Amino acid sequence: MIKSIFFAHFHTDKVPDGSVTTSPGSLHDPLFDFDTVSDYIIPKQELCDRLVTVCTNRFRILGYPMCIEDRKYDRNEYIFNIAIVLDETVDPSSYKSVVRKLAKLFRALEEQSGFLWDEVTRSGVYSLIEQVMEDLNNYCECMIPINDSNTINLKLFPIYAPPPPVKGYHVPICTVQLELIMDVNWDLTMQKIIPFIDGINSVKRISELADADYNLTQKCIEHLLYYNCLIMVDIFQFSSIYAVTAEITSLVNDPSLQEECINYISIHPTHPNIKPPSQKLSFTSIFELYASLRQGYTLKQWCMDNKDLLHGIDVRRFISFGVIKGILYRVHRYPVSDDPSHLDKKLPMAKFLDGNHHFDDICTELQISEKEAAERLAKGYGDIQIIDR
Repeated sequence: MIKSIFFAHFHTDKVPDGSVTTSPGSLHDPLFDFDTVSDYIIPKQELCDRLVTVCTNRFRILGYPMCIEDRKYDRNEYIFNIAIVLDETVDPSSYKSVVRKLAKLFRALEEQSGFLWDEVTRSGVYSLIEQVMEDLNNYCECMIPINDSNTINLKLFPIYAPPPPVKGYHVPICTVQLELIMDVNWDLTMQKIIPFIDGINSVKRISELADADYNLTQKCIEHLLYYNCLIMVDIFQFSSIYAVTAEITSLVNDPSLQEECINYISIHPTHPNIKPPSQKLSFTSIFELYASLRQGYTLKQWCMDNKDLLHGIDVRRFISFGVIKGILYRVHRYPVSDDPSHLDKKLPMAKFLDGNHHFDDICTELQISEKEAAERLAKGYGDIQIIDR
């Protein structure tokens, strides 16, 4: 949220009152002492026409000072600044373009008509920037007419964290209905791969089914991940191992999460020969099932041991829900060798034995099953350690 927007310009005779407040005529204490940052608000020419950021009194000031050279001005130049004040803890990324655009707009107005130098028209700057602040804080955008040919059009765009690297063995799950928001103007690779994003296919498999370049598929998946249209899970296999995390307590303490879980994991048959469960799933049974998952216990064995409790439960969705909500984590199996001869890069599978490649990674790259990968390693490299983590 913007705390203040202010306009400052160099004057040969007058000095500021020494404060910037949250609003004109505010009775609150000044946000900061102007004198302590004046050299960055009205700087020397070297800092003009570029973004300048300074922190003081737990506030961050974003400014874009401008210098217009012309003989009509005192000292043959006019320096001014439009600055935004934020809490120091606020990410300033989305505000930088706003400050830059405001500064360049006011420069254009000054060069066209002397809008800032003239005291009569300059008096309108303060009401303009006050409206800009109110609109950006309330609506994250503004469209304010200045005169017949100039309008302030600004929009705050959210800034997301960079997405984690997308691997071939990752399985994307949609959080929105991509088919409904996609149109003919979307990237062609994106249009090709979206029909195959079903929560089952891996990134590598999606590229193959869509007949799309793998690297381009990765980029498209990263793009969707950046905008929170996807979440990523591992390839579902009954040979996999899962264990609970400390977040299992959130499932116990949150009734709405329990209801969401029951609705998500319940079998909803579409085939007439498949009957739905006779009664609603019991949360007690669901919690018991989650709590029984542990290291060294494959999903196949877990299903065999709990077949009576699994009636009416979609096991794939049961696991996916646990991973998505942080209730479960996947225990990966890494083949490792201490024998230096095994790490000879000329050997076919040597690169997979450094402890950084789990079986999902190996199987996806070689397009073989885990059983076949294990057999190849045993046959070609002898005694290989398998580490679960």
